[in-house]
Amino acid sequence: MARQVMTQMHLRKAVLERDTAMSRQKEGDRKRYESEEQYRLLFEAIEDGFCIVEMKFDGDVPTDYRFVEINPAFATQTGLVDAQGKWMRDLAPNHEQHWFDIYGGVALSGEPVRFEHVAKELSERWFDVHAFRVGDPNSHRVGILFTDKSERKEAENLKWLAEEAQTVRNEELSHRMKNTFAMVQAIATQTLRSVTDRAPVDAFTDRLHALSTAHDVLLQQSWSNASLGDVVSAVLANFMSAKNLAVDGPSVDLGPRATLSISLLLHELATNATKYGSLLNPDGLVIVTWHLRDLGGEDELVFNWKEKGGPPAVEPNGKGFGSKLIRMGLIGTGGVDVRFEPSGFEAEFHAPLAQVQMS
Repeated sequence: MARQVMTQMHLRKAVLERDTAMSRQKEGDRKRYESEEQYRLLFEAIEDGFCIVEMKFDGDVPTDYRFVEINPAFATQTGLVDAQGKWMRDLAPNHEQHWFDIYGGVALSGEPVRFEHVAKELSERWFDVHAFRVGDPNSHRVGILFTDKSERKEAENLKWLAEEAQTVRNEELSHRMKNTFAMVQAIATQTLRSVTDRAPVDAFTDRLHALSTAHDVLLQQSWSNASLGDVVSAVLANFMSAKNLAVDGPSVDLGPRATLSISLLLHELATNATKYGSLLNPDGLVIVTWHLRDLGGEDELVFNWKEKGGPPAVEPNGKGFGSKLIRMGLIGTGGVDVRFEPSGFEAEFHAPLAQVQMS
């Protein structure tokens, strides 16, 4: 009876362990089924193409791959119909070797890759691809997630072509503008040839040259804007070397109107510095700085011109066109403070940044 009791106890324990194991197996099967179902739903729902391929090698050289599994978006993204179970060389015999090399490298190394490339055999589609090894390394299987980016590439190419065409038009416009300025200068020279006082004539032709320089700077940006630093460098390079000039200021874009007016302003300031100011001395210096300041929520451009190392500045008796041009300021609306100091001429110009950048 004792043995029978012990046997019954062992049997009950074995039955309990069996029931527990079966319950755990059922729960594991249920969770695995739910996980597989979720994967299947995701696999079928994503708009990106996805496939698992099995690589074929000749030695270490990848020669082909077979589609083990594909999602519904695969055909839409690639144009390949009924591809599952088939070899790529059968579907697209001239498919470029670099695709096989990339996926073969992933299968052998296990290193995932992300790249973008054109598949000429697939109607020259551009693909953004993420490839990674899946499963046993010896199975040589690679998972590939990809998106057809052909429309984006086509848009980029069209944009590039449009920019190239605009560059050609700008160069042609620049050439014609230079010819126009040269013609105006020639007409002015012939018309004013009999004028004995050459100073006004020279001033006129120099101002035309300053406008031509401003147009060159604007044409580099398709007449949309110009950098203040570029305008300063382009205009003042005609008057002084780098040792005579100190420039400092943040990046500021100028609208076309401000570019032209500031170019003329700089031309007048540099001309005066050459005739009467610091540039009379070979070691004289022109300091050009600018900054932005906040005026109750509205930015203002402050532009400073300062001369050093020349004779004391003396206020002129007359008010010629050059003086009037300087008094008009950055955009022709004033905002000017000039000072005739013993150390040299100084001027501060200011204007609302929004008006300076207005197209």
